[in-house]
Amino acid sequence: MLKMSRLPGRSIREFGWSIKRHQLWLSTEYLLYRELSPFGEKVNRYYHGDIQAIISGPTRSWRRANIVIGSLLALLAALIAYLIVADAPTPLIAFPVIGVGIVGLILSGNLFLGPTCKTILYTATSEAPLHSLGRQRSAQKAIERILPFIEAAQGTDSPGTDSRTETP
Repeated sequence: MLKMSRLPGRSIREFGWSIKRHQLWLSTEYLLYRELSPFGEKVNRYYHGDIQAIISGPTRSWRRANIVIGSLLALLAALIAYLIVADAPTPLIAFPVIGVGIVGLILSGNLFLGPTCKTILYTATSEAPLHSLGRQRSAQKAIERILPFIEAAQGTDSPGTDSRTETP
């Protein structure tokens, strides 16, 4: 029986009426990608010898989300300042203060998780987005753990050679 280890990163995405969770598992022979929903499970197996590339690139959504959340935080802070200057009753000031606390927690959580990225696994016949590797830190850790298995299955190029060209 193969020993499987779960790779870092996870994702919960909503597609229509159901919520799907994504996980990535590593064994000595293959990479297992699981998509779990309340109605079933979809599993893709990628053998290390078949993987041609795993590409991870940054997205703009993290920065945009931080700008929107930060703007909302500034707006709520300005509302609190206005209510204090206008000598509003304390219960009226409490609601924006609670809002600042909630929005501040959301912003700090997003900052703590780090920048987002899009990771795609390429084989000879397909390309598969790896939704579970949606943050740069988790994608980098997972790729570092996968790479030795791919190199063991495919071999490594010696320096100065190009594996794309044939020698007669």
